[in-house]
Amino acid sequence: MNTSLSAVEIAVEQALFVLRETPSALVTDIDGSISAIVSRPEDATVSPEIRDALSRLSRQLSMVAVVTARQEVVAREMVGVDSLTYVGNYAFDDGVSGPLAPIDASSLIGAVLPFLAANPCVALEEKGIGFSLHYRNCMDKGVREEIVELLMPQLSRAGAKLVEGKQVLEAVPLGLPDKGTALSRLLDGAGIRGAVFVGDDLSDVAAFRALARRRDVDNKAALAIGVVDNESPASLREAADLELQGVPSVTQFLQRLVVSLEEGGL
Repeated sequence: MNTSLSAVEIAVEQALFVLRETPSALVTDIDGSISAIVSRPEDATVSPEIRDALSRLSRQLSMVAVVTARQEVVAREMVGVDSLTYVGNYAFDDGVSGPLAPIDASSLIGAVLPFLAANPCVALEEKGIGFSLHYRNCMDKGVREEIVELLMPQLSRAGAKLVEGKQVLEAVPLGLPDKGTALSRLLDGAGIRGAVFVGDDLSDVAAFRALARRRDVDNKAALAIGVVDNESPASLREAADLELQGVPSVTQFLQRLVVSLEEGGL
């Protein structure tokens, strides 16, 4: 417990240093970062404590934003804080990626329906531009490979690619921007000079690397916070500037950060 509290204190101190470079922003992923990953994606929630902290932070910072693979409307409902900026589907929902068409999901989903019927542990989540297959509830560790083998031969014909996360495979358009591109466009568009990003999964590595470029090339303040657990990919831990252990530590971090800002300002 002391180690976790120490990590939270360090994160708050470093975040304050970055956020003093105004205009500044706090940006976060949702699943695994401010919402615990659960067996069924539709059951995931954001706690009242995190909602309150994000709402209060939005009154202290130039921007508080969510960048997520979920649809924007779903993200808004999950987080439930109207004063935040929401970027859904890696920025597809905001149109910043240009004239990008959804994938031909019908052909791909049609191909996997027999597999889903035979493997009820795999959950299908449709996202408008594509879909995800969650295999967290499967005891057979070979299910991931079966999904990949099933989809790979058909992806190019459907104009799609696979994006991998924690026990989930997502079929998305080939030209869909990654989180690094989405984050950079968001921050640059708002003229942000100091940015903190909180993420937990493979898709967040691109955002961490985008922050590193802002710091090392553009001479802007940036901090990448990795939310880690026993499923965290090595690449995430390598790209993160520091780590917090799970959503409870993120809750502590946000609560302490908002108190520090309210008491001392930037």
